[in-house]
Amino acid sequence: MPTKSLRALLAFLVFLSLSAAGGTQAQGVAATTPPQITYSDNSGLSFLAIPAKWSVAQKNTYQWFVNGKAVRGATKLAFKATAKQKNQRIQFKEIGSLGTSVSVVGKIGQVIINTNPSVSIVDASNNKVTVLPGAYSPKSAKVTFQWYKGPIEISGAKSSTYVPAAIDEGFRIYVTAKYSAKGFVDNTSDSGEINIPVIKRNYVQVWQDEFNLPAGSAPDSSIWVSENGDGSKAAAGGGWGNRERQYYIPTLAKITSAGALQIDATTTGANEYNCYYKTPCEWISSKYITKGKLGFKYGRIEARIKGPVGAGTWGAFWMLGADIDERQWPWCGEIDVTELVGKSPNTAYGYLHGLLSGGFGGRGTTVDMPNGFANDYHTYAVDWLPDSIDWYVDGVLFGSQQKKDKDWVFDHEFYLVMNLAMGGNLGGPIESGLKQADISFDWIRFSTINGIGEVFKR
Repeated sequence: MPTKSLRALLAFLVFLSLSAAGGTQAQGVAATTPPQITYSDNSGLSFLAIPAKWSVAQKNTYQWFVNGKAVRGATKLAFKATAKQKNQRIQFKEIGSLGTSVSVVGKIGQVIINTNPSVSIVDASNNKVTVLPGAYSPKSAKVTFQWYKGPIEISGAKSSTYVPAAIDEGFRIYVTAKYSAKGFVDNTSDSGEINIPVIKRNYVQVWQDEFNLPAGSAPDSSIWVSENGDGSKAAAGGGWGNRERQYYIPTLAKITSAGALQIDATTTGANEYNCYYKTPCEWISSKYITKGKLGFKYGRIEARIKGPVGAGTWGAFWMLGADIDERQWPWCGEIDVTELVGKSPNTAYGYLHGLLSGGFGGRGTTVDMPNGFANDYHTYAVDWLPDSIDWYVDGVLFGSQQKKDKDWVFDHEFYLVMNLAMGGNLGGPIESGLKQADISFDWIRFSTINGIGEVFKR
C-alpha cells in the first residue's frame, strides 16, 4: 500500500500532467467545440460567451480571466470589462464535472478571432483556392485578404479566392486575413498552408522547322524573312537600340551539310557597308524573323542551339509582338527564349521586356551552364501561358515570371527572331583579334501545352 505522502505525490503529478495539457483539459470527456467569446455591443467592453459543445452532457461552471487572473464574481456567460482593462488579455473557461475547455485568448477592445481562416481547393480543374474567414466578433467586422507563397506576398492577390498560376505549382500558399471594425482595434490571422498540386503538362508538337533543306540553302522563305541593315531605318534606330556593331545581310545564314542553320558574323567584307557610327561597318551578320509569315500565341517554343565563341558575340533566339508596327517596343512586348553572350560563356539569359521593364533591363533570370553553351547543342525553351512564362535549358526549369501588373504585354501574337549580334549594350567590347563567329540552330519547334497554344500562318 502506498504511503500517505506517496499518494499525495502521485496525485500532485497527475494534477501537473492535466495542467500541462492546456486547451481542453478532460478526464475522459473533451469538448467537441471549445467556448467562444463575442462582443454583445459596440463598446468593446461587453462580452457574451458561447458555451462549449460536449460529447457527453455535464454540469458546467464558468470563469472569466483578464491578464491570466480570474476575475472575482465573473462566473456568468456575460461579462463587462472596465475602461481601464482595455487592451488587456481576456479568456473564458468552462469547467465541467468531466472536463474543462477554454476559449482563445483575445484582447479587450480588439476584434476577437475565435477560429482562424482556412483555405481549401474548391475547383480541381484549375486548383482554385478559396478562404473561409473563420469565426470573429463583432460580426460587423470587415475582412480583407492577402495571399502569400511562402514568405512572398503574391502581388494583387487580395480576393477571397485565388486561382494559382503555373508558377505556383508545387508550392505551399496561405492567406493572411485582416479583421477591421469601427471602434475596435484591427486583428490579423494566418490560415494554414495548402500545397498547390503540379498539373502535368502535356505537350503536342504542331509546328517545326528542322532546317533539312539542301546544304548552302537560305532559310525557308515561306517561314523566314531577312531583316537587314544596322537598324537606322527601323524604329529601334542605329545599332538596333543597343549600340550593336554589325550590319545584317541575308547571305550569312545558310543550311549546313549536317542539317542545321548556321548564322555567321564576320569582319570580311563589312567595310563595304556604312554604319550608324559614321565609319564603314566593322561586322556583318544575319538576322531572320517570321514577321508576316508565321506567328505564335502561348505554347512551348524551343530550339536546339550551339552558341557563339568569343567576347563581344551576342547570339539570340527571341520573340517580338506582332503588333510592333502599331505599338512600338516595349509596348509590343519581347520574350527572350535565350540570349548567349560570349563574354559569359557559361551563362544563358531568359528575360521579358514589357511596358514597365523595357528600358530597365527586363524581368527574368540567368542559369549557369557548367560546360558552356558553345561546345555542344543545348535545348532552350519557354512555356508561355496566359498567366506565366517559364524558362528551361535541356528540360530543366530555371526561371519563371508571373502576370501581375501592366508590364505583362504577352497576351497576343508574337513572331520569332534568330540572329547573331556583335558588341552592344549586352554583348560588350569585342575581343581583339576576333574576326569570325557563328551560332547554329539544329531545329525550332512549337507545341501546345494542355491544348493551349496557336500558330498563325500568313
